Amino acid sequence: MIKNLLSLVSVFLLTVSLTAQKKSITIADFDTWKQIDNREISENGNYLVYEYNPGMGDGALVITNLKTGKTDSIPRGYNATINGNSNFVAFKIKAPIDIRRKEETEKTKKSKLLKDSLGVYLLQSQKTIKYANNNGFKLPEEGGNWLAYKTIVKAIKDTLSVENDSLTSDKKIKKKEKTKNDTILVVFNPLEKDSIVLKNVVAYTWSKSANKLLISQEEKDSIGTHSTLVNFDGETKKADTIFSSEGIIKQTVLDKKGTRLAFLLSKDTTDIKNYELFVGKQDNVKSFNEASIKGLPKGWLPSENQNIYFSDDSKRMYFGTAEAKVIHKKDTLLNAERERLDVWSWTDTELQPMQKLNVKKDQKKTYLAVYDFEKNKAVQLADTLVPDLRIYEDGKPKYAIGSTDDKYKRASSWSALFLNDFYLVDTEEGTKTKMLEAQNRIWLGPSQKYAVYYNRKDSVYYSIDIATQKHLPLTKNIEVAFYDELNDSPNDPRPYGVAGWSEDDEAVFIYDRYDIWKIDPSGKDKPKNVTKNGRINTTEYRYLQLDREEDFIDTKKALLSVFNETDKKAGYAYTNLQKEKAPEVLVLDDFSFGYPLKAKNATTLIYTKEAYTLYPDLWKTDLSFKNPVQVTNGQQQLENYKWGKVTLEKWTNYDGVELQGLLYVPENLDPNKKYPLVSYFYERLSDTYHRFYSPTPSRSTINKVFYPSNDYVVFVPDIIYKEGHPGESAYNCIVSGVEAMEAKYSFIDSNNLALQGQSWGGYQTAYIITKTDKFAAAMAGAPVSNMTSAYGGIRWGSGMSRMFQYEHTQSRIGGTLWDKFDLYVENSPLFKAPNITTPLLMMHNDDDGAVPWYQGIEFFVALRRLDKPVWMLSYNNEPHNLKGDSWGNRKDLSTRMMQFFNHYLKGEAAPAWMEKGRPAKEKDYNKGY
Repeated sequence: MIKNLLSLVSVFLLTVSLTAQKKSITIADFDTWKQIDNREISENGNYLVYEYNPGMGDGALVITNLKTGKTDSIPRGYNATINGNSNFVAFKIKAPIDIRRKEETEKTKKSKLLKDSLGVYLLQSQKTIKYANNNGFKLPEEGGNWLAYKTIVKAIKDTLSVENDSLTSDKKIKKKEKTKNDTILVVFNPLEKDSIVLKNVVAYTWSKSANKLLISQEEKDSIGTHSTLVNFDGETKKADTIFSSEGIIKQTVLDKKGTRLAFLLSKDTTDIKNYELFVGKQDNVKSFNEASIKGLPKGWLPSENQNIYFSDDSKRMYFGTAEAKVIHKKDTLLNAERERLDVWSWTDTELQPMQKLNVKKDQKKTYLAVYDFEKNKAVQLADTLVPDLRIYEDGKPKYAIGSTDDKYKRASSWSALFLNDFYLVDTEEGTKTKMLEAQNRIWLGPSQKYAVYYNRKDSVYYSIDIATQKHLPLTKNIEVAFYDELNDSPNDPRPYGVAGWSEDDEAVFIYDRYDIWKIDPSGKDKPKNVTKNGRINTTEYRYLQLDREEDFIDTKKALLSVFNETDKKAGYAYTNLQKEKAPEVLVLDDFSFGYPLKAKNATTLIYTKEAYTLYPDLWKTDLSFKNPVQVTNGQQQLENYKWGKVTLEKWTNYDGVELQGLLYVPENLDPNKKYPLVSYFYERLSDTYHRFYSPTPSRSTINKVFYPSNDYVVFVPDIIYKEGHPGESAYNCIVSGVEAMEAKYSFIDSNNLALQGQSWGGYQTAYIITKTDKFAAAMAGAPVSNMTSAYGGIRWGSGMSRMFQYEHTQSRIGGTLWDKFDLYVENSPLFKAPNITTPLLMMHNDDDGAVPWYQGIEFFVALRRLDKPVWMLSYNNEPHNLKGDSWGNRKDLSTRMMQFFNHYLKGEAAPAWMEKGRPAKEKDYNKGY
């Protein structure tokens, strides 16, 4: 025992020595902490591009040669794209932060703001070209060395051609010629330094796999608008006018190879416009006769609100139709003579708030149609009865899947089922066959021989033979659950889902909690557990789709993610999905691994691995996962700061159920000292054991690095629930967990414990402090305090009724307010407010779209009436959680939350805002701290 004690002291002294030079993380450090964003790998696998950005300030675009390891950094670069031939990188360059700050504080007019520049980095020569006043750029998706960008200038003085009939670079622009400020398009090849310039450009689009660019120009005069379409060919370096007409052009599009094109034209001079569809090739563009569309309702026309697109083989074109727009006559009423009201009807399928949010979407509703070039035949596919359609454009698709939720939309306000009827739509004839009623989802095989769905009524997967429409149960006799085994909400559990299909619909691969099952949709072959040992080892296997365009899984060598529920180890594995065999584990370690990013035309992979003390740097490997190489070094930022450590904990709650949780402690923890503890929670979070947390300002919750760095212990318990008693369930799990940590670790200060949660966690915080005086302080973000009033409230972000949450989902009451009134009262903190002795800080923002902010107000005014110490922070025009770019508000919340806990848990002086509030008249200049 003495030996163990001496060992512990030695470890402690070593830790103190190593951390002596490190500093605690401060609010100011949030500004400078850098994160890796927006990674992209070149198609040939030789180059990696990513952003390395601080929380506030100027970041950089980093370009790495993965072969040599050489790295270049472009200050303030962002939004990068590597061209398909892997020759160059195009990106934007922001103005310096000091200039942007000055412009905002001086309220500079938008037209006078310093615009982004365009940057082009040549990967072979490692040179950077910059162009000022950029207004966006586009590259072909596949291949090509051309780039098009719009520039914002008041006048052009250039040697490039803009003539519509022959736009080659051997003609000159008149020196004094002027054009509009934001309609100049430059098309150039940065490798060969060829370029052309066009003026009056309103839209431009590349073909997917060729150097073809379709450009739309407009010129306006006192009479109207004249539109021109120009086709640029990157091979010949010529631009030719292919269409010219009075009117406005919309929805210009090219097929994959740039041989076919389509667009919409309206010659209407009124604000409300109807459009005509034009289709053809560069030398032969014709108006499309909508009367020839089979099944098109009378009075319908092509719509500008649906993107036109071609199939990959260019044999089909998809476009939207809708009822022709009608011009309504304006009246001559005065405002005082007009009525202004919303009419709520019990028969409405959607509540008025939802209808109002969806007005623009509903007004722009379109219905998909298809034109077959080989058959010279157009068919209306979607309609008002089956409005939603999923197209499967792989191979030669005969069918699409249509759906409608009209029958179920009204009930979804309380059922939470969000059901649909599904139809098989023949894309050649437009006929529709009902396949399913009242289900959530359907998976159609790539060969369209079978479809699969999960029947929520009996928790069984079924196949549908497309030819015969026969339904066959697939998982009925398999003695494992294919639905969420941990579901503790009063609703049908969700299925784990489908991994994908094998070639020719030979098999569908379905997940259970741990394993992947190969199942023959015809029912002839016996189902096989092709990962075999997942359930035995409590290890979850999930398929990783490296090729975003794949039609089916390469079953001989499928890459899987691996995660062990018990010890939280993770990694990657390969498996043959045709055989019942344990996967070949490639990596399995005490880290969390990200989704790999594969180069399109190479075996190069980029992935991340992280842990609580390991920054999620980027690593390079190949498909073997052997000899990985670290590419970035964000980890070096940790060297200057006191961090923390995390342990995976177990305890038994008051109902005798063993639970898991996470305990975060200071890096330099002294076992002989006492540390305050803040317990943060939501539902189950122990699976985040190996997650890395950057020091960033709060959007609603405590930062699990910031607090340990400042000598707090943070405890995150898992919570399980009993139907009808969510509050008591939270108490049983959270308080029992805190007590278990107190008993296990003497360094936890039992006199200085606190709670913190947001949304559902905020509710649980509010409930627990009505049950116990154990906690010295509590912070609740956006808490529901009164379930009886919240039940009939609105989720203002979506316009939905909140009833479904209480009857069937997270709030877990399991019935209506009238059926289970006592449970609504039992679980409402408001009705137990007199029991509260714990000082409470709340945040509830005035634009909360999830939990109505009057829930926070109800609780605040109740506690104020009872003379209980309570504060509420309400950030103006902020949603449920503070917006990511609301940096000032986020830092403010982090400051006030830490001040609150420091006062009650560490005995520090209370700031002015806690002692005497902050008057509304002083909000523009007095923070109160």
